[in-house]
Amino acid sequence: MLREDGRSCDGCGQKLPPAAKLGQQTMSKEEARQYGSTAEENADGTVTIDLCLACRIRRAEIRKGR
Repeated sequence: MLREDGRSCDGCGQKLPPAAKLGQQTMSKEEARQYGSTAEENADGTVTIDLCLACRIRRAEIRKGR
């Protein structure tokens, strides 16, 4: 997520350093809203959000458990 003071993780809200590799994740609109994201939908109905490494790992672990 882009804020006035730089980029932040849509999952946990932590401020990301300018040189940080952002992990853009594409997901359903419903899942993105669970993260609190208000990002616009892509043409295919998905939403792309920025997640830090810790949130990407947590998301992968949750998805494996499904």
